[in-house]
Amino acid sequence: MLFTTYSFGALLAVTVALYWLLPGQVFRLSLLLVASMVFYGWGHHWTSVALLIATIVINWAAGLLLERRRSRLLLAAALTVDLGTLAWFKYAHFLGDNLRTLLALMGVRLELRGLPTYLPLGISFFTFQVVAYQIDVWRREVPAEPSLLTFGVFKSFFAQLVAGPIVRAREFLPQLRGRRRFDPEGFHHGLFLLAAGLALKVGVADVLAQFVREGFGAPGKLATTSAWLDLYAFAFQIYADFWGYSTMAVGMGLLFGLELPANFDSPYRSQSLREFWRRWHITLSFWFRDYVYIPLGGNRRRERRNLLLTFAAAGLWHGAGWTFVLWGIANGLWLVGERALPRVGGAGRLGRLLRAILVFHGVCLAWVLFRAPTLRAALAYYGRLLLPPYSHAEVPGILSTWLAGFAVLQFPLAWLMKERRFVRLRLPAQIAAAGALLYLALAYAGAQIDFIYFTF
Repeated sequence: MLFTTYSFGALLAVTVALYWLLPGQVFRLSLLLVASMVFYGWGHHWTSVALLIATIVINWAAGLLLERRRSRLLLAAALTVDLGTLAWFKYAHFLGDNLRTLLALMGVRLELRGLPTYLPLGISFFTFQVVAYQIDVWRREVPAEPSLLTFGVFKSFFAQLVAGPIVRAREFLPQLRGRRRFDPEGFHHGLFLLAAGLALKVGVADVLAQFVREGFGAPGKLATTSAWLDLYAFAFQIYADFWGYSTMAVGMGLLFGLELPANFDSPYRSQSLREFWRRWHITLSFWFRDYVYIPLGGNRRRERRNLLLTFAAAGLWHGAGWTFVLWGIANGLWLVGERALPRVGGAGRLGRLLRAILVFHGVCLAWVLFRAPTLRAALAYYGRLLLPPYSHAEVPGILSTWLAGFAVLQFPLAWLMKERRFVRLRLPAQIAAAGALLYLALAYAGAQIDFIYFTF
């Protein structure tokens, strides 16, 4: 069920209304759990719901065992179940194809049967969420959750179940345990975030998607200017798509009196790649820092190796393909280079602008690996971008308009989202801003394009 459908709007409206009418937290959490299962199962494999329920029960029980006995063996068993499930559904075909290719080079033919036929929606996100929970319980940083109902909502809350933000137990479980009081200001701001996220998804990301699909579908036919503009379109598409989802998730949380962490902070204004990853998909970046990079040794020893391993793992997390692995390694190499090379530009405004432009274009070039379906297609696209003969093609008016408009308007929109600034505007300004966002969403509604991160 997509956030942008009428069926989801009806589910959300009914759930919010009943939530505030119900008398106690047990009833409210039960409602959220049922709504989450309906959301997750709607239009997808209902066997995925059974898998989700099974992982809830297993991880709840494992957390209680880890609290009673701080055992590395128990932790390893819990992580093996979680990461093994993820590996089976997401990487079995990738590993099988590579093994079959390797054996074929040695003259051995291998037929693999019984591999999974579908990828459970959001498995990468909810797996990482419970992996963090198990490690935090083992480290004695959070207590194990005694209530299966509360833990079930923590793991399956529909607002962020499929594509994050990845919430930490220390932040979210205390909110679920206590009875929430209705906060008119928070509810008001939540509605604004819903409208803003919907506009970003439908009015920006889905409009740009048609140009991106054409460009990356046939890179050999692109002129140089078209290749660059389609690459800018993808950079803005993936940003508006995932920022839109995360914004809607945070907004929905506020409708229930729940605070979810921000996932984006104007990443394309970053002046280094290190800053970019502190602003882009923040909850995932900090997850890899806390549960991969630091356990490997962080910056205390073998920093370069740790960076490369962490970002290679991050690339593989995004997708079961060598393009994603290379995308992660490219980011890791860039970060290693940033630490070794002097900073470009001065401390003034011009130097900051130059660094932001360079970082943005570097990120865009890396996005080619992220978006291209194969390594061959990525190389072909790089050829159109960077190699002669250079050529020019007429730019579609709607593409240039959307690129320029979003490039400018992303910053005031991000400013309005922070610290509930929208609700502090005067009423005419609120009406104008919300009206513009809703118009943008409604004017381009109907495409029903999946969120990009649903595939992860």
